[in-house]
Amino acid sequence: MKVKNTSTLSKKVVKSSIVFSCILLSYLTISFSLIFWPSKLPFSLIHHDVNNANHNEPLNFDGQHMTVAARDGTSLYLRKIGPDSQRVIVLIHGIASTHQTLINTATQLHEATGAQILLPDLRGHGFSQGNNFDVAYIGQYEDDLEDILLYLTSKANVSSKGPYRHIFIGGYSMGGGITMRYALKDNKPDVDGYLLFAPNFGEGPTQRKASGDMAGNSPIFFNKTRMIGLLMLNTIGINHLDSLTIMYFNFRPHMMAYSYSSIMSAQPNRPDTTDKALLNIPQPLIAIIGQEDEVFLASAYPNFILENSALGSVELIKHADHMSILSNPQAIAKATAWVRANF
Repeated sequence: MKVKNTSTLSKKVVKSSIVFSCILLSYLTISFSLIFWPSKLPFSLIHHDVNNANHNEPLNFDGQHMTVAARDGTSLYLRKIGPDSQRVIVLIHGIASTHQTLINTATQLHEATGAQILLPDLRGHGFSQGNNFDVAYIGQYEDDLEDILLYLTSKANVSSKGPYRHIFIGGYSMGGGITMRYALKDNKPDVDGYLLFAPNFGEGPTQRKASGDMAGNSPIFFNKTRMIGLLMLNTIGINHLDSLTIMYFNFRPHMMAYSYSSIMSAQPNRPDTTDKALLNIPQPLIAIIGQEDEVFLASAYPNFILENSALGSVELIKHADHMSILSNPQAIAKATAWVRANF
């Protein structure tokens, strides 16, 4: 009787294993089919050499430039706006751009507040080293931000009268999303506040609903099919293909192709969404966004931040969209008043 029961159990195990293997094989087949499904870019490339986007040639360093070594040895470039100061704001640029997008905004903030503004180039962008528009793993951007802050705090600890005693962090669009991911980290260096311009909060009420495929004449293409396939693999712990590109920006002077891991590092993702990030921030925070922002849903920011942030506030700027928010005089004035009140 015992032999019969053992034989029956063995058959059930074998049968279950076969069923599981068939399900897994089907799952993987669907995933790989989606990932490698033929996809044609809906535009003629401005420049075919996408590997020429990063400017890693030696710089003529002076007082306006500095580099910080990330934990993997990658050199991260930062542009200084203003002299070294006890008050500093680290401001991160958005997608498909570099620190240069923020120079005018940073200059106005420095002149109005006296704080030094540090503008990093994300790895794989501008003068920072790294694979173009890619990261080695999801979350590397916020690790780089942490390395920058560790460097600044180490300088601050040298002398009580030295620079970098009070640090704000912030960003524009994708840069704002990266600061939210940073807020979710454990055992991170503390900062004194968060300054956000049209931040990418990812999934949630501020995300606009998809309105179908982008127009054929759009310079932006998002490969949703590949994205779904990579999400399926990541769900079962397979991330070896995360460097495959899923989003393309056909902007001058060259096309920029962003990897899955880079896009997923641009904002908080489930289960650790932006509402959890906001709840994890005890410091003052402000989000400044144009009422006519065409990328994010501006009207959803006030309630979302009010419900989830202890010291958060929102400024909706009239007659400003996603790009013009950076140069809008009212936006700069609101940011200046907030910095003065909280620094």
